[in-house]
Amino acid sequence: SILEAMEREEILLHFPYQRYDYILRFFNEAIISKRVKEIKVALYRVAEQSHVVNALISAAHNGKKVTVFVEAKARFDEENNLKWAARMQTAGIDVRFSSIELKVHAKVALLIGEDSKGKPTKYAFFGTGNFNEKTAAIYADHALLTTDPRLTDELDQTFEFIFGNEQHVDLVDGVGGDLLLVLC
Repeated sequence: SILEAMEREEILLHFPYQRYDYILRFFNEAIISKRVKEIKVALYRVAEQSHVVNALISAAHNGKKVTVFVEAKARFDEENNLKWAARMQTAGIDVRFSSIELKVHAKVALLIGEDSKGKPTKYAFFGTGNFNEKTAAIYADHALLTTDPRLTDELDQTFEFIFGNEQHVDLVDGVGGDLLLVLC
């Protein structure tokens, strides 16, 4: 289980050296796990036949609360992003779009639920690449999977900001503190 492995230690992946299947497993476990209640994702570019977006649609069909930020200004991928956004909305996913004032070039995801012991936990994905299993086989990118509350709480606040639910984000002391600058 990717989620149980994340509870034990952080996982750093290097693509294409390591297979992108680990990320697909991350989302597939989120779909079926009764412990995962909510999924938040920022999408910049996705594959034309995206397993990740299909997983999010399945999660919504399974009763999970799914909120997705779609960057409508992903150069050369606008049409594909809007196509997937419409499919996600039809599936009941809360889709939020970028605005003129804010471009989010982020590849992040957050699962909210309980760990294997029933304790409230957040599982985060931070990536340099896109949620695109096709390009992951070509481009050199990295992904960090973590349950560190300093990082997961800051990511949760940042999601609330980019979703338009919060006007201000309190950055966590001792953790980079530049997350918003990276996302904006």
